[in-house]
Amino acid sequence: MTLIGIISFGQENILDQNENGMNSIEPTELDSLYVRALNSRIDLILGSGWNYVEMSGYGKRIAELDVSDRIKFLTDEELIDLSIKKKKTINIIRLNHKIVAKDTIDIIFGDVSVTAKRGMFFQRGIRFKKAEFSVGCRGTNGYQPDIRFVFDRKENKWNLITNRFVNTNE
Repeated sequence: MTLIGIISFGQENILDQNENGMNSIEPTELDSLYVRALNSRIDLILGSGWNYVEMSGYGKRIAELDVSDRIKFLTDEELIDLSIKKKKTINIIRLNHKIVAKDTIDIIFGDVSVTAKRGMFFQRGIRFKKAEFSVGCRGTNGYQPDIRFVFDRKENKWNLITNRFVNTNE
């Protein structure tokens, strides 16, 4: 009978597997990647007006962190009220991520539009607001990450390698 053991000498890594053996990342680490991704969106920072982020899921967790002052986090109800007040469609960003490998995470920005009206609507009872949420299509160009982070084990930090919103080709 052979006994094989693994000994580690203080080499803790933030990329450990969870109890199911799946790749996992700490929520605080993931939140910091979301903040870095939002702050690296030059198109949002330099654009005029507000940029709205949906405050469900991941948006709720990072709303209080250090994100650009050009970005507002709003709930679905606040988005509906804003669309009614401005009498136009509001474009918002839906945050999501995909763990591609143990050391690679893609941050995905989904496009969502909200159009709302005030009135009297008879759909499953009487309603005074009607809202339509439309999710944008990413096209048929295959999977392309918006922003990709890769973990550097030597420096023990996440490096941004791909940013679809910054064109470095001249």
